[in-house]
Amino acid sequence: MVLLVEGAPLPRCPASTDDFFACWPQVAEAGRNFAGQKVRPVEARHALYVGQGEFGVVPGGDPRVRVVGSDDATTCHMVVVRHPSGTVAVAHFDGSRGEEAALGDMVAKIMGIEGHGEGLEVSVVGGYQPERGSKEAARAEAEQLSLKLLEALVRHECHFQLCVWCTCRLNTTQSASGPHPRVYGVAVEIQSGTLFPAHFKMQEPDMPLRSASRWMAGGRHPLDLYDHSSGTITIHPFHCSEADLFAVYLKLPDDVLLRNFSTSPKVEPPHFCQELRRVFKVFVDHPRPLESLFVGNRPKKYAISASGVWEPVQ
Repeated sequence: MVLLVEGAPLPRCPASTDDFFACWPQVAEAGRNFAGQKVRPVEARHALYVGQGEFGVVPGGDPRVRVVGSDDATTCHMVVVRHPSGTVAVAHFDGSRGEEAALGDMVAKIMGIEGHGEGLEVSVVGGYQPERGSKEAARAEAEQLSLKLLEALVRHECHFQLCVWCTCRLNTTQSASGPHPRVYGVAVEIQSGTLFPAHFKMQEPDMPLRSASRWMAGGRHPLDLYDHSSGTITIHPFHCSEADLFAVYLKLPDDVLLRNFSTSPKVEPPHFCQELRRVFKVFVDHPRPLESLFVGNRPKKYAISASGVWEPVQ
């Protein structure tokens, strides 16, 4: 039940991230250094993209996936757990619920692949410090999620060596429009274990349908995305009873969408509203998804080919 920081155990969860950074200046320095790295684009081939409310675990010797990661995080946090033998887990947590249980599932899956959980490394990136006095600052969602994850790591039965903690103040930069995140995404090279700030050129496979399925599930628990034994992703069937409502959402202007569907409307990526409308369109185009998308209650399945392309499994 130990989170090792600079080789020493963190005895308890700090009262705030500022207290954490003040007590562990080398953590703050490492976080600032990570945030200062250049963002690298990630191509779609041989990439596993982890969306909000998902986690993915990739063995070090996976023949199909070369890079795993996530992006588009503003108040969300991305958690990376790596085994010294190469297996990597990446999660995109939004603070809703289930992070501690999902962390346990990630570690259990790593241990199932590697045979033990010794020497695990953990990195956490995401969130930012909103403008003082703003509604976002009053909600303090990124701060609360950071502390929630720190507490979960301290309580976990495994030992974690902290590598990078780049959240809240450390992940904030100022511009003429106000504060915003320095890093929106991260990725890990499976072979080398290198962690870097990232932007995914494509969010494959079928991110709108994945998001729609998670939407209807109510985000009850972060989803284990990737079956490494078969190289597949499964999208489970869902029922939609509010297609008319989503048709209304689809017509809303950007400012209304941002105000009602974002925790951080001032700092969302430029494509936020476009991607949100793509999710709404799934519901509008398929008001009875069990008849049009999931015939016979069969899930949608995608496999990554030897050439690194995600393809539907017939």
